Amino acid sequence: MTPLPGTFTRDVSRRVGVTLLLVAATLTLPLRAAPAPISVPLADGSGARLRIDSRQGSARLLSASGETELRVNTTLRDALSRSDTVLAIGRHRLTAEPDSSVLLFVSAPSNPTAPMGYCGAGQEDGLLLLAVRNGALVMHDFVLLQSCLHSIEQAVDLGAEPAAALHPVPSPWLVSFAAMHDDRRVQRCVGIRDERLTFQDDCIAAPDASP
Repeated sequence: MTPLPGTFTRDVSRRVGVTLLLVAATLTLPLRAAPAPISVPLADGSGARLRIDSRQGSARLLSASGETELRVNTTLRDALSRSDTVLAIGRHRLTAEPDSSVLLFVSAPSNPTAPMGYCGAGQEDGLLLLAVRNGALVMHDFVLLQSCLHSIEQAVDLGAEPAAALHPVPSPWLVSFAAMHDDRRVQRCVGIRDERLTFQDDCIAAPDASP
């Protein structure tokens, strides 16, 4: 795969990102409490809202016709429940494409079982692209933005105050953040193309399909 510009690559993000979610399922709960449930309006024009309870790793769809419990597979449920930060971001800090996609920032302890060991105080921060599909909450993509375990660094400490580090940008882009590329600071833009997250160092052109 062709590397993305900057401090991380999609092949790393895909392999490491999925590995992170799988490993999370085997870890004990972190010392910090899980975040409170979030409620996110879907951008499909239906008026429905997605309620995600990361403590329970559960999700519900709230619409005019009532409330529906969504299926969440074990990997996604455990990854959500072990995150100590879960934020809905994107346009107006809310959602994503004109369908049922939702973009989340998630952060989990790097090594909660050994707080005094390697990366014991570190965080694994990433963007998680979810969607409501046929009665289930499914994961389309996951990309690590910052990782102690895998030495992925950004110009801004996303784990310290992600709400301030991630900035909404005009459609069709969702959000931008500061990163380092060739020893210079760039403002990287995040979009969605073909149900995948895509990254570019400008918000002028439409999002390209990622390799």
